[in-house]
Amino acid sequence: MEPERPREKVPIPGTDGWLRVTTSHDNVFYAQKRTKRSSWTIPDEIREQVVAFERSLGIEPDAEESEPEEPEEPEEPEEPEELEELEESEDPEERQVDEEPPAKRARAEEAGPGSDAAPPALSFEEGKAQYMAMLTSLNGTPNEVNPMAPWDRELPKFVREPAYLALPTLQDREDVFNEWCKYRLREKRAMAQSASTEDAFQQLLRKQVASTRTTFAAFHDAFKNDPRYAQFVQSSSRARAEHLFELWLAELSEKKRQRVHEAEQAFLALLRATLSPRDVLRDAGAALPLDKETATQVWASAKKAPGLSSDPRYEAAGGATRRFELFVQWLQGAGPSAPPPKRSAEERRAHALQQRAAQVRQAHSRHAHQARAAQSEALAEQQVQAYEQHLVDTVRDPWLPWEDAQALRSDVALDAATRRALFDEHMARLRSKRRGQLAKLFEKHAQDARGVPLLDRGADDILPLVRGDEAFQNSALPRFVGEGASVHRVPIHVSLEAEFHAWDTWRQAQAREAFQQMLDENAFVDFWGRLRQAGEGASAPVALDDEDDATASIYEMASQVDLDAMEKVLQVRAVCSQQTDQRYKMWAHVPAQRTQWLQAHLQRLRVPKTTVR
Repeated sequence: MEPERPREKVPIPGTDGWLRVTTSHDNVFYAQKRTKRSSWTIPDEIREQVVAFERSLGIEPDAEESEPEEPEEPEEPEEPEELEELEESEDPEERQVDEEPPAKRARAEEAGPGSDAAPPALSFEEGKAQYMAMLTSLNGTPNEVNPMAPWDRELPKFVREPAYLALPTLQDREDVFNEWCKYRLREKRAMAQSASTEDAFQQLLRKQVASTRTTFAAFHDAFKNDPRYAQFVQSSSRARAEHLFELWLAELSEKKRQRVHEAEQAFLALLRATLSPRDVLRDAGAALPLDKETATQVWASAKKAPGLSSDPRYEAAGGATRRFELFVQWLQGAGPSAPPPKRSAEERRAHALQQRAAQVRQAHSRHAHQARAAQSEALAEQQVQAYEQHLVDTVRDPWLPWEDAQALRSDVALDAATRRALFDEHMARLRSKRRGQLAKLFEKHAQDARGVPLLDRGADDILPLVRGDEAFQNSALPRFVGEGASVHRVPIHVSLEAEFHAWDTWRQAQAREAFQQMLDENAFVDFWGRLRQAGEGASAPVALDDEDDATASIYEMASQVDLDAMEKVLQVRAVCSQQTDQRYKMWAHVPAQRTQWLQAHLQRLRVPKTTVR
């Protein structure tokens, strides 16, 4: 028989560190880690807390457990070993209870052999799914799990649920609980963000849509770039936005109908205050019922009554046709169709409850949609990360064709386009890494012993050194340039020579840019170059000192500084200065080109303002 081990431990609220421990044989004992006490029966000092806790879990204490526990001897040497083993090992699977309780033995004898059947085994993923579904099912119930609360505080809410035992160890249950809490917090944040974006969208509707003739297509075209609209469509859907738009139009229509009804009632009140049906008919020589022609003549005469057409209620009643219809109805005693009769307080309350229930259902549907969207997004991110890691682990050949990569098995559920995009990004990173390694080797063999780059060294000088370098031979670089295994996978245009020429073009451009930067930073070249250029176009000297009889021109002095002198200064700085400027020395193999660049730089300099006195 398998030895009895602690399977789960649950803190007992209101006690000083007491635990309710359930063993692998479904026995229960009580332990306190601080004092290292353990007992198969309920200790007297925690009896009330245990009974209340177990009743909250739907467990009624056994009759024998309800009896007071016999007091323990203070110096009893035979202390139960369960708690001691519990302290020695943090892994619940390694904790073992050697002593079988009498109650368990009695039950086993009554049941007979083969009665302790194990539940069907579940895979870890299946158990995890059941466990998380159980936690989710508690949402909206009195036992709803608070994702911000710690594991120990929330555990009593679901410890008696059957799915709680779907995971094998207590550590697994706590880990999955924490994972579920992250999903739940993400769902709540999405719901809160969605509620905020919906409020902003509702405000946009009320501010910008004032006509019931507005269509959603026109509204979309006008406000598709508005953050209030774009964010709501992104967080919810365009269909949801169109639904809210239609609801707002219905509300606008109702408000408009109410305004029209109130204006018509005001117009009828105006007719009653200004005219008398009997006098109107007598003055017109008409009698009821009226035909349309006679009614028109009667209205033409009646609306000339003093104070009628000038009253604001006259124009508020709509157009001329509607005023004529209202007049005829008033004259005949019918009046316009009355509004629906007022409902009783009970009817209004029932109607309000129905509307609220509909709103709650709509909100639940929206939140469920948002939760599913958030969960789908999180799962998609996990799938992408899993596939990227799969590529890192399995694809190390930067020239592996996509057709061959498709044969690599992967359990991720991504569409072909996404997998191809991730594959291309991975291959680009691999090639960039290889080219970076080659660049370091090229740079290593393209400089002298002092570290000065030798721009005059070409492929014939450098490539043999690179091929003979152990760093090249003992790496994946030969295969990358088509000089190793699987050469057939390397594109035709790829070779060590091609990679070198691409790198050499880049380093030449970098060196040229550095040389120009050196000229821009050199104060001697800048100052005397500007003065030399100014001296060539100056018509009169500028005196250095008004009290000096000599009128030596600073521009004439600058004219004596030729290109050779400037290059000599740059050369001395490059050779003798502690801040050796390699930017000048790198171009020693092309002195004529270097001089040409210097001359072009001097020609671009601007003449300084003549403020020297």
